[in-house]
Amino acid sequence: MRKVVIQVENLEKGLNRFKTAWETGEPQGEFVTFDSVEVLLKTITTKRWELLRVLQKNGPMGIRPLARLLGRDVKNVHSDIQPLKEIGLIEDHENGVWVPFDQIESHIVLASVA
Repeated sequence: MRKVVIQVENLEKGLNRFKTAWETGEPQGEFVTFDSVEVLLKTITTKRWELLRVLQKNGPMGIRPLARLLGRDVKNVHSDIQPLKEIGLIEDHENGVWVPFDQIESHIVLASVA
């Protein structure tokens, strides 16, 4: 099973995870990391979450059939696919585009700084 974790993480924590992987040789998993909640929510909007869900459920497909399933304009679906490709959540496929992950996990933690 291929899983990706979408998260907000500062540079220090990301470097520590990289250091652990380097020193131990243990895979740390696949991550899409943002430096703030605001950037995450701007990049993965509600419509893009829905696009990911439908595409993951239905498998590889062209943009037109995907737009029909979503009940959206083809141009807008195409525009939403591009940023998701840039961060690796969607990839090109011989049948169109697809989500290469069996599971997409996201955690947003709000905590006061003590």
